Amino acid sequence: MIDLKHFLFSFNGRIGRRYWWFGSLAVAFLAGMANSLMEIMAKTSGHGTIDPTTQEFVPSAPYVVAILTLGLFNLWISCAIAAKRLHDRDRTGWWLVLPLIAISAAFAAIAWASNLPEDQSTPYFVVGIAILLTAMAIGIWLTIELGFLKGTQGPNRFGADPRAPKTEDGPLSLAGG
Repeated sequence: MIDLKHFLFSFNGRIGRRYWWFGSLAVAFLAGMANSLMEIMAKTSGHGTIDPTTQEFVPSAPYVVAILTLGLFNLWISCAIAAKRLHDRDRTGWWLVLPLIAISAAFAAIAWASNLPEDQSTPYFVVGIAILLTAMAIGIWLTIELGFLKGTQGPNRFGADPRAPKTEDGPLSLAGG
């Protein structure tokens, strides 16, 4: 039996590919459903406005805060699941920071370029797009690393092999990969 609290919130231990796929897809689906439900609730209760230029609904501040809180909650769970999967590959969970740094750098370069005169902005846009493409490559690498490659066979510095048979005095096995 899986310990859901550990699976969803802890950054310790190892999980296999199957648990990463199921966990990641379930979290993404539930987060999307919760986000849609929050938006529907804001629309039906009249807590928001329609933007006259785009005709899109803009929820009021409390709903925006609730949606952002759900997003942070989702990010925590996604990172906890991914870190455990990286541990199964004998890699530190800090690898998850790499795409965040790359995306932040890309948006910073593009924002910087947007505030410059047109004749000076091109190099910064090029740098921003190059960094964004690098972030996409890192994302593809992480997806392959987490979702398709086998974990370390046997115990590693992050714990017991989740595919190994569970012993009575051993940690809870989160098999699947």
